Amino acid sequence: MKRKDLNALREMKQPELVKAIAETKAKLAQIQINRYSKQSKNVHETSGLKRKIAVANTILHEKELIHE
Repeated sequence: MKRKDLNALREMKQPELVKAIAETKAKLAQIQINRYSKQSKNVHETSGLKRKIAVANTILHEKELIHE
């Protein structure tokens, strides 16, 4: 994950992070379906999306701890 992507995630508010996580999860599900139907060229894209979801969840958890 690039530094600018990480900074963009850190600048988002909690509802925006939840929405971004949901969108990324939907994209990951679609890519996994396409991978098994032989429509995907980039097979390593799933690991990048999983990493992005994990980072976003971590940032969301940090924000929740700060505000409580």
